Amino acid sequence: MTTVTFRRYYDRILIIVDGHTGFAARGKDVVCAGVSTLVYTLLNSVADEEAGERVKVKRNIVRDGYVCIEYEPFDFAKERVEGITDMFLTGIYMLSENYPQNIILE
Repeated sequence: MTTVTFRRYYDRILIIVDGHTGFAARGKDVVCAGVSTLVYTLLNSVADEEAGERVKVKRNIVRDGYVCIEYEPFDFAKERVEGITDMFLTGIYMLSENYPQNIILE
């Protein structure tokens, strides 16, 4: 089971993705592949925003079965960074709706 936790406090965004989906065997798990694609797209997009000085990354931890990223957009880039975050959350929401036994969005 993968748990995706999303928290917003003040201007900071915290996303934690924890666990393995358990849909299928390692290397054949399409649900895991979907989650991984969304997570790595988010991580790379936030890194690009940080390089462009539009966001400050406060925490970025990536381990097997665990990702924690916390970031804060600068005022002038809030709308742009919200779009990136919303894209990730929409994808996770859609996966959790289709595979509720494998993904929980909190």
